[in-house]
Amino acid sequence: MEKDLEKIKKIIDEIKENQTSEINDLLTRFLRTSLKRSKIDNFIGDYPTFIEPVFLEENVKIGDDVLLGPNVYIGANSEIGNYVEISNTIIFENVIIGENFKLVNCIVDKNSVFEFSNLNVKNCILKGSANSEENLNKIDF
Repeated sequence: MEKDLEKIKKIIDEIKENQTSEINDLLTRFLRTSLKRSKIDNFIGDYPTFIEPVFLEENVKIGDDVLLGPNVYIGANSEIGNYVEISNTIIFENVIIGENFKLVNCIVDKNSVFEFSNLNVKNCILKGSANSEENLNKIDF
């Protein structure tokens, strides 16, 4: 799994808008082959709902009324806000997701911070920091 994640990280660090089909293929392959088991035993939060497989690295904070899965990977030291739904998505380490987000078939780059509410996206890469949807660095695929 780590090898596949590193490959995806490298590609999204260097991605250009005309290379998006490759990232979609990598995401689909990772979710189907590498994410076969769940790891949900070490998170901070009150009773989120999991639809397996869901894989949480160390020190993941999860808000209230959160639905994770199926096919979700969340990297270490990440924080998921209240009322969030995430499926078929990779979130790398040190990410902050605001409240009332819905992410479907997405990749969130490491160290990204989205401190705003109400976002509904699918089939995209999210990178960097934003305090509103208008300031979001989003690459569709």
